[in-house]
Formats: sequence, C-alpha cells, structure tokens
Amino acid sequence: MNFDPEEWLKVADVCCGTIPGINRDALLRTALNRAYYAALMVLKVKIDAAQGLGSVPSHGTHEALRQAVDTAGAEFTDIARALTKLRRGRELADYVPGGSPIAYERARNAIKTARWLIRNRLKPMPDSEVRRLRVPRG
Repeated sequence: MNFDPEEWLKVADVCCGTIPGINRDALLRTALNRAYYAALMVLKVKIDAAQGLGSVPSHGTHEALRQAVDTAGAEFTDIARALTKLRRGRELADYVPGGSPIAYERARNAIKTARWLIRNRLKPMPDSEVRRLRVPRG
C-alpha cells in the first residue's frame, strides 16, 4: 500500500498537543513542517500519477512545484497562494529557530489550510487539469 501524504496532517495534529518531555515550540514547528509537506507531496503524487512517475524532479522539487502552479493560470491561483502560505510557515519553523516561539494558532491554521487544500483542490483535481501543469525539469 502506498503512503498517503495526507497522513502527515494527523502527525501535525498530535504535535499541536502536549507530549511529556518534548519542547512545545519544537512540536509546533514540526506541525507547521508536516502541514506544508502533506500538501506539497499530495500535489507531487497527483502530478506523477497524471504525467508519469518522475515528472517532478527529485532535486529542486519545491521550486519546480511552485513554478508549476504559479504559472498555470487563474484556476490554480488558490493552490499557489495556499502553498506559498504553508511554505512561509515551514521556512519560519525550519530556518528561524532563534525567533519567537511558534504560536499554537499559527500551527492550527496551517493544518486547516493544508487539509482544505488537499481535500478540496488537490485530491479532487481531474487528471486533465493536472496534465496542464508544466513542471520545470531542472
């Protein structure tokens, strides 16, 4: 059975709680990270399924997927905006460890955004629409 990246949202949900002995900020940063990757990898899986395995490059994956949705036209604007919002949260969580602690609400909002994006836009997207995405090959 193949792994469904949406499962990472369950991990993100758990990370919004308390785990004895684990730093709260580390948990919330992990929640932001998993929310972003859940959405990004669902998009990658959709593209690989519709355009052929390996359609998304293994190096520069983030940028290639960003470019694909950013240049795909108005029908993809909401996807591009949601992924950008999620990416910025992940970058804050991953690259600014000395900054202010991550707010619980920020992590919950990222999970909500990712869940909406996955369930309402990415998974239901017809293959014909996915095939319109032009993924740069590096």
